[in-house]
Amino acid sequence: MWNLKNSYNSLNFKKALCITFFSFLIFQFFTFKCYSDNVKNGEIVIKKMIADAKKHAVKTKKLSPKERSLKIEILIKRFINLDFMARATTGSFWKKATNIQKEKYKSALLKQIVNTIEEHLNTLATLTYKPLKSEARGKKLVYVKGIIKDHSKKIPDVNLLWKLAKDKKANFLVLDLEIEGISLISSHKAETMAILRKNKGDFNALLNTFTKSE
Repeated sequence: MWNLKNSYNSLNFKKALCITFFSFLIFQFFTFKCYSDNVKNGEIVIKKMIADAKKHAVKTKKLSPKERSLKIEILIKRFINLDFMARATTGSFWKKATNIQKEKYKSALLKQIVNTIEEHLNTLATLTYKPLKSEARGKKLVYVKGIIKDHSKKIPDVNLLWKLAKDKKANFLVLDLEIEGISLISSHKAETMAILRKNKGDFNALLNTFTKSE
């Protein structure tokens, strides 16, 4: 009787072990598929943005710098998570801002972002963008690497790293862009936080600083 009971328990243990093992494999499979899909979707977003930026660069060649900036501002806004960027660059001070101040800051931040990356995107009128390695970072974050190349070798290559994540609607949007290893968010946050700390978190002082620099 004892041996029979032991055998029964042993069988149950093996059964439970098999179920656990196969459940683990299934989980790993779906996790890998999820990560793979995220990378693919992230790459599609960047590919679309680059294609649209190239069209913009070609079509707006004859426009004034101000007109070009306005058009590319609309383009870029479709692909970036401006809410995240605004929060990330102001830290804990973001919660202290009024809704009006937040909207004004997001508008000013968008212009700053446009001014920073416009030069690199506009070079696509004559240069080419080549995608490199992409990878998933967790369940929602994706890194997409690429390079802007001049085949004539007159202009040095520009390395880009796009950081994307899903928003609440499950759309992949850009959270940050590193140009030659320099993060737009980090560099902008350093400047923004310095101004806010100096002015004891006064967003109006921050907005005035941006207005003067335009």
